[in-house]
Amino acid sequence: RVLSCGLKDFCAHGAAPGEAAAAAAGPAGADKRAPKIASVVGILGHLASRHAGSIKQELLRMFHESLGSGREQHKATVPFLLQLALMSPALLGTVSAELVDSLKPPVLNQLHQHFSALPRDELEHVVGVVVHLISQTSAGAFRILQFLVGTAMPASVITSPQPGP
Repeated sequence: RVLSCGLKDFCAHGAAPGEAAAAAAGPAGADKRAPKIASVVGILGHLASRHAGSIKQELLRMFHESLGSGREQHKATVPFLLQLALMSPALLGTVSAELVDSLKPPVLNQLHQHFSALPRDELEHVVGVVVHLISQTSAGAFRILQFLVGTAMPASVITSPQPGP
């Protein structure tokens, strides 16, 4: 319920997909767009000690559910989750490993479709936020790097080096 309320407030304050990334540039932007997001982060931080598994499951469910939907609230879900991760390294650490594991080709295609309509500057903001979050992730960093390398150059494409002349 806390996440749902936070997402509704995030949407109500005009957060478009790229605006979450723009809000990430400074705390004043986040406060202006979604005043309750700091409260959401605080409540989730408090609940995490006893309900970490439930929070992780709900964050992942929200992520996956949002990709297959064209509803306005679902379009804002990924930016909302990115903003939560920026504001709470603990939440980022909670879901990063499972999120990486779930980024299979169909999910990556859904993400591509989800963000393909964004103007270039907003897309660059989103990519910048993702890169920032990756650089801030210590738990599972090796797994994330493996994923990035594997996605950039799948094993089926890698060939053995040819002996030199």
